Amino acid sequence: MDYALLNRFYGDHVQMNKVETARNIKQVMRIVRKILDHVHKKDRRFKRKPLRVGSYYTHLKVSKADEFDFSVVLDVPPLDWCNDDSSYIYEFNKKDQLVKKVSTAADLPIEKGLISLPDNIIQQWNRDGINDDEACLTFDDDIIPIMVKKRFKALVSEAVNELDIENVDAKRLTDSPATTLTINLTKPANGDVSVDLTPLIESRSTFVEFLGWPRPGSQWPPKKKVDEIKEMGFNDIAKDKYYWTYSFASCEKKLLDGIDNIEENPTFRKMSEKIMKKLKEKWCPKSMKQELTSYHLLNILFWECERYPQDSEWSEDHVDTKLISMSERLLECIRKNNLPQYFHPRVNLFSTKKIDVLNQVAKNIQQFLRKPVSYIQRYY
Repeated sequence: MDYALLNRFYGDHVQMNKVETARNIKQVMRIVRKILDHVHKKDRRFKRKPLRVGSYYTHLKVSKADEFDFSVVLDVPPLDWCNDDSSYIYEFNKKDQLVKKVSTAADLPIEKGLISLPDNIIQQWNRDGINDDEACLTFDDDIIPIMVKKRFKALVSEAVNELDIENVDAKRLTDSPATTLTINLTKPANGDVSVDLTPLIESRSTFVEFLGWPRPGSQWPPKKKVDEIKEMGFNDIAKDKYYWTYSFASCEKKLLDGIDNIEENPTFRKMSEKIMKKLKEKWCPKSMKQELTSYHLLNILFWECERYPQDSEWSEDHVDTKLISMSERLLECIRKNNLPQYFHPRVNLFSTKKIDVLNQVAKNIQQFLRKPVSYIQRYY
């Protein structure tokens, strides 16, 4: 593959239409603001102004501006995180209602923990009448993920119905940490747009040695970027029903900010990543879409950047070799059924994925690797 072919492929199939993108984001933001204003008025614990995360806001979205991600911050003070051998677990009934806490000698799952609120915060919520019945987010002094998800989802659905927002469907609660909106944009836009709104605790937790980042001796990212990420810390999202889960979304956004030189000696890390995402659409037909995600590819990019830390290794002359290298790394991770999360390598991002489906994806990747030029020409 030469750069001319890849650049043409990038322009024809990867880049988004600027006019359509501007139109979509304008309509999406109008709806998101209206919904979050309503949510905040009903429950001030959910902040109005979301954090903008995900592919669009990190400039890694490909083809169409049809997916947007926002983190909705819970207005709570710095919190205590528990993940040790003196911990406890929750027991729920069949309706996902928490019934009791049970002491346990076992460690909690990797990347998961319990979060306690100061007594004065819960007492204030109770005095203000915002933590009763369906609005309750706590059990004893703990703030419970499934309760946060249910409360937020109910308020979003209420906003869609009471404000009579047309062409918006609030999807049912799923195992995802997000409440998902499907928006059918008005003409002249075409098709549906998906918007994920994810409740988040902005805990700004410290990168301790246990996490495994940054790695000793690593030359990437630069020390200045490492210091910026360590200073901001990471947060927690309601991914699991019972336990809070580390979220590195803000760290990933910070790491991607300025990842490429755009003036003197330009680099093409993001271009390489976006081409990989476009290829993934062929590797993963719709039935396989959830087994290999954009987040998997983002972590592949970060590992490759650490493996090849020099800007000279990401010049336009090396885009083809980086696509091959990233594809080979992905293939190896599938074969091992283990893709370590970049910021917390003990976490396997393939742990919940269907290995038989990933093996089929691997066959499609192998087809690309055998004859990359003819593969691109054939499918595009």
